[in-house]
Amino acid sequence: MVGVGTNNYKYLLALVLAVSGCTGAEANAPEWWTPSPGEAADWDWQIDEPYDLTAPRAMYDLDLFELAPKGSRLSYPDGSSVEVPEGALAGEVERLHARTPRPVVICYLDTGAYEDYRPDAHLFPGHRADIPNRPARPEHGSVIGWDTGWEGERWLDIREGSRERFADIVWARLDLARTLGCDGVEPDQNNPLGNDPGFAITLDDQISWYREVAEQAHARGLSVGMKNGHDQPGAVDALVDSFDWALPEECAELDECAALQPFVDRGKAVFAVDYQGSVDPATACAAHRRAGFDGLVKDEPPTGAYRTAC
Repeated sequence: MVGVGTNNYKYLLALVLAVSGCTGAEANAPEWWTPSPGEAADWDWQIDEPYDLTAPRAMYDLDLFELAPKGSRLSYPDGSSVEVPEGALAGEVERLHARTPRPVVICYLDTGAYEDYRPDAHLFPGHRADIPNRPARPEHGSVIGWDTGWEGERWLDIREGSRERFADIVWARLDLARTLGCDGVEPDQNNPLGNDPGFAITLDDQISWYREVAEQAHARGLSVGMKNGHDQPGAVDALVDSFDWALPEECAELDECAALQPFVDRGKAVFAVDYQGSVDPATACAAHRRAGFDGLVKDEPPTGAYRTAC
């Protein structure tokens, strides 16, 4: 597959602006959610069961595939498509958006990792039942590398010469997010550098992939956050202008919160998460507050069962 969608989306956006007569600052204003620090301080992140969406949060960050209603499909440029099973949170985007005040719904998805349990898994080059893992090298022609540490999940080969072989599979997930009415996306696992992915990925590869993911999300009118990757020198400075907000994990535990300061300096929210059992909640929250972040301490993986707001 070849990634051909970006130019079409940019053309359509330009056409809409031209027809509507938008010019100057109005035309340049983002058409997606761009939260400032504190704007959505009362938020929650739930990507695994049990779910609890009863609280009137300003923002919910939920798994894209769990939100899919019956009949959802992932569609590709060649005309093919893949059926998406009904998720445990089917219909929740509409129900959440019907509330007053209306919460923002962010949809979590992997854009830098293969997941063997997703309905599109068979489309990734190298998919099979027994994919090689470390120390065995990835198969020739495969874009699927070594495990990320999560069961069934593998790093993708995001090097510039390889990504076009799977990019449209990922962009179809962004299309699904737009179709479901997500206000934005939290694209995960774009930071293989330093995580033993099985491929010789460079910092330039990683930064350019982050940037491409952000551009593809914006081309679909979606807000997009920088998920992790802040541990690499120079990465935040290189990417802060491409993203609308950030979601770092374990920055208090690993003493990395200062790396995200460029987001706050530009008036962009940082939704920081540290994990129950790995930090003292009071200490982690103090670090989040000092940095100007909208922080949480959550269970891992995050569910509706535990939440300490900072």
